[in-house]
Amino acid sequence: MPIDPLKDYPGYALRRASTLNMNTLAKRLAVLELRPTEATVLLFIGANPGITQSDLGRTLEIASSNMAPLISRLENRNLIEREPVDGRSHGLNLSRGGKALSSRIRKTLDAHENALLEKIPAAQRAAFLSALRALWIE
Repeated sequence: MPIDPLKDYPGYALRRASTLNMNTLAKRLAVLELRPTEATVLLFIGANPGITQSDLGRTLEIASSNMAPLISRLENRNLIEREPVDGRSHGLNLSRGGKALSSRIRKTLDAHENALLEKIPAAQRAAFLSALRALWIE
């Protein structure tokens, strides 16, 4: 096996762990015919009924040029519905099908996250999650 000269760099280790994690999650969500970003968007809309597309994009740091096609795909699958908020904005809500699929996403995500946490000793899990949050929550 080749020597990995970057293995002790935290950013590199985090990226490698993230890549493996997201690839595994993508395979699990493919069964539901979803990409990880689509699943995330559905769960966010479910937790924030009426959220605007622009607020959702800002929160998840998704470029507006990527948000429009993503929302269109979910709308075309009858997973979300739009409701007028003002003259230009629309609030996003889950449709009945979106709510049902979100329940399946949550079960898939819970199983995935439990498998991930099982790789970390139980005594270190709280510190692990705290350290991860410190990297991205301001």
